[in-house]
Amino acid sequence: MKRVTRSRALPALAGAAGLVIVQLAGCASAPGTRSPPEPELQLQSADGLALPSNCEPTDGKVYRTRYVVQPDGRVAGATPESGTGCVQDALLRWVETFQYRPLAGPVPATLDWMAVTARRGT
Repeated sequence: MKRVTRSRALPALAGAAGLVIVQLAGCASAPGTRSPPEPELQLQSADGLALPSNCEPTDGKVYRTRYVVQPDGRVAGATPESGTGCVQDALLRWVETFQYRPLAGPVPATLDWMAVTARRGT
């Protein structure tokens, strides 16, 4: 009767080949599949936010304004996304005063603003 023996080198070789294939697959991924990190906006200056005296923001409401920071750091295309009204108008005027550090190209940005009122307990 013939005795069959297994080679111990075969499983080890298969494991090593699998490891090499996994490593090569990581190197062979298509270039540019990851998007580059977004540039970090650095606000350098802004005027104060001024709400008119008869303008009351709604409690708990988020007022969203979208805009584009131009390469020279100025804001362009500010648009309210939370409807119209005195708060949105004041936010637009405020956002238009923002000055950012210069960038390589235009960068879209969003400002979310919510009024917070602190009350003392009785």
